[in-house]
Amino acid sequence: MNTKILITGPPRCGKSTLIVKLIEYFSKRQITVHGFLTPEVREGSNRIGFDIEDIKTKEREKLARKGNYSTKYHLGSYCVFIESFEKIISKYEDIRFQEGDLIIIDEIGKMELFSKRFQNFITKIFASNISIIATIGLTVKHPIREHLLNIPDVNLFNLDRQNFQRTYQKIILMI
Repeated sequence: MNTKILITGPPRCGKSTLIVKLIEYFSKRQITVHGFLTPEVREGSNRIGFDIEDIKTKEREKLARKGNYSTKYHLGSYCVFIESFEKIISKYEDIRFQEGDLIIIDEIGKMELFSKRFQNFITKIFASNISIIATIGLTVKHPIREHLLNIPDVNLFNLDRQNFQRTYQKIILMI
């Protein structure tokens, strides 16, 4: 097993929902799933930010928040907390992944790519022989995106609401 999958698509097309569904599917089949999610943080009906959540331990750290925070990283109205993000990422740098493990990353996006540590981690795991499923922002303009898309073994899925179920089925058959 050495499948590399990138899922892209416009905002709100279901990338994170697909990732959660895939985690449930593979976990039920006794596949060890490593990685993280970046769930929205809401106050009522308003999105106020994002967290990073370790898939296995459920540990959460703050990734981004709207507001006036002391951080040098900003994206639109969000302040990005790279140090908190890297607390989760750092745990994966020394793991010796086993054959048959699966790494799931939601997402390789503009906020996450502020982190050089994350960039190095992504480059390293995509060069490994571990299977990976990751979402990547459709509009991300970063050398990492081009690098990943130029890896011969990477399978790119363009997700939309119409092909959600078909994409899910194709991915589970590939892993």
